[in-house]
Amino acid sequence: VSLNDEGKVSKVLTNKQKQKLGNSKTKRSAPSKKSKSDNVDVAISPLLAEWATSSTDTEDVASTISSSSMSSPAATVFVPFTGEDDELEISTTSNKNRKKTEKEAKRSAREEANAMQSAQIDAILESIEDLLETTNCDVSQLVSYIKNLVDVGNSSINQVLTPNLKSLVSARPSSKKRATKSFSGEDEEDSWKQPSFRLAWVGSDNAICHIGTSLHKVPLARLQEIYLLLGYNRWELLEVIRILGPFPNVRNTLRGDIKLEKKRTNDNREGVRLTIAYNSMVDGTGKEILAGKEDNFKYVKLDIWFASEKAIVCTVPAEDDEGDEYEVNANPFANGNGASILLFVAEENLDEQLEKLRAA
Repeated sequence: VSLNDEGKVSKVLTNKQKQKLGNSKTKRSAPSKKSKSDNVDVAISPLLAEWATSSTDTEDVASTISSSSMSSPAATVFVPFTGEDDELEISTTSNKNRKKTEKEAKRSAREEANAMQSAQIDAILESIEDLLETTNCDVSQLVSYIKNLVDVGNSSINQVLTPNLKSLVSARPSSKKRATKSFSGEDEEDSWKQPSFRLAWVGSDNAICHIGTSLHKVPLARLQEIYLLLGYNRWELLEVIRILGPFPNVRNTLRGDIKLEKKRTNDNREGVRLTIAYNSMVDGTGKEILAGKEDNFKYVKLDIWFASEKAIVCTVPAEDDEGDEYEVNANPFANGNGASILLFVAEENLDEQLEKLRAA
């Protein structure tokens, strides 16, 4: 049955017509695809609308988080190195190389200065030796050579007086050498040579008496040689005295401890005040005489102006009228006669020389 708009029966439909009419209504009721620009209200259930709203909010939050994350370059964007670390490393390496080069240059300059100084010392010592071999030695010329020797050692380039003197005074074989054998089978301590010197020239007899026993002044006695041994922080002086007549030579040995004190003159000349405390003496018969208590020690002072393995230059300190010694405050080589000067030169074969003098 089909009703019109007024609710009255218009016609009666058969089953086949009803089926066709139902199919046509179904097609008409299907939603059509429209663009977003079309404002068409679609009826949906409340639950579906609530779910759609919550889903949209979640997407907005995720979008906000994602956009904020993308806006932070530290979190998502790779920042390349600027090269500052490499520049710092290159700068550090360059500084190390420059310092190394400077050290090598200083060492090379120091070695060159040492070689030049050593050559000058050898030349002066050779001149002194040649002058001492002459029959009539020119004392003023000799004192001039000695002064030049001191000046070379006190050069502003390389002042080595104090370290050289300390090295000579404290010389001793090391503990390792004492515990080993040399290639020749001898003990290293036996093969080690103690620093030894010979008194090559002295300006006056008073200077000899200042450091020695003065026994060469007795009748029929003549001083042959004076040798000096250093090491173990001690001073050992050997006097070889010849007795006129059928008598053997006599060797007196003086031993004492050493104290060093650095000094400078008014003209800025470097010097060392050396104080010797004689506490032992071995006479010509080989008998040792000990000083005993400290009151019996004999104290001797010398001013050292040059010291090396090749030579030692020292002077007797000046004294005033009361016998008290002045400090080092003046040029010790101003006096041309060199009365207070003592010049020691290296002695390579001390034992052989003592045997020749029959004083071994």
